[in-house]
Amino acid sequence: MKRISLLLIVLLGLSANLQLQAAQIEDLYTVELPVADQTTSQRLVIFRQAFREVVTKVSGSVMAVGGPGFKRPLNNSARYVRQFRYITRKADNADEFDSGQLLLRVEFNQEAIESLLRENDIAIWGKERPSTLLLISYDVNKNASIVSSDTTADIVEELDELTQRQGLPVLFPLLDLEDRIQLGIQDIIELNETNIDALASRYVPDAVLVGQIVGRAGKGWQGIWQARFSDQVFDWTFKSSSRQDVMSQAVSGLAQILASEYALQAYQAVDEDILFSVDQMFQITDHIKVQSYLQSLDAIESVRLVLISDDRVTYRVKLRHSAEDLSRLIALGYVLEQIELPQINAASNEQTITMNYRLLQ
Repeated sequence: MKRISLLLIVLLGLSANLQLQAAQIEDLYTVELPVADQTTSQRLVIFRQAFREVVTKVSGSVMAVGGPGFKRPLNNSARYVRQFRYITRKADNADEFDSGQLLLRVEFNQEAIESLLRENDIAIWGKERPSTLLLISYDVNKNASIVSSDTTADIVEELDELTQRQGLPVLFPLLDLEDRIQLGIQDIIELNETNIDALASRYVPDAVLVGQIVGRAGKGWQGIWQARFSDQVFDWTFKSSSRQDVMSQAVSGLAQILASEYALQAYQAVDEDILFSVDQMFQITDHIKVQSYLQSLDAIESVRLVLISDDRVTYRVKLRHSAEDLSRLIALGYVLEQIELPQINAASNEQTITMNYRLLQ
């Protein structure tokens, strides 16, 4: 809940044109889980559970760890652990006599996990991830409201925890006067595209998840969902006796849909270098910012400065994945803007690809 609250505070301090940017998700290979004690048997149980969560988070699919290639690694999950430690965390509203919750923080070996995924032909979803605006109605026995931190704080907290575990950057609507004028519950139920798009334009997310959580006495729970991004629309429905199952399935479904678009499929064993030029580079701090950003992208193995000419800086970039994969990852962020499509120098024997961007100030 802390992360959402902080986001809302920051956003409220901005102008009316709120932007939800794509994010780089850190600690993809680290999981914190509650543990009963510090015995070896308990630790090994948590290692297995944490292993499942990390594979799900990095692949974007809850089905990945169920494959035949993961049976032995799951049973030997401790071999993939880089380090672990116990921590105790108290709730914000806990009294002074509350001893807090014992947690086990497990950090896995990134190279080992990625190698295991490649061996099983499973795409790797890196830390550069699209942002999603969640527009959800919550209807219990025909008492309905739009999910936000003001109206349904418990639902926001549960969804926030689920999306953090999946490594999904999300935001809920502020539901201030401007939002309420633009969008009502009926717009969500009827999937009113005009009003949904108008509201989304205020936050500028990479994707929008529109949905209904419906609970009826004696009939259980139902989730009705529509995910929209990159001119694509995905619809699905899920029923369960548990509200938590409905929300968990919604987040898993969203993660799988986004991963299918943005996860990097094939690891390039061959060495592929390209030239990468960036305009609007006036200060040494611009160069430091761009080089650090490029090195943070999972599609890039290394970056080397080769030329400075006026306000243009050119790097030689060694790729792990294709130039197309790199373009898609950069398009998620707000650091660089593509000037033109990648060019191939046909006069060169190497026919090196050149990608041209400008720095967004």
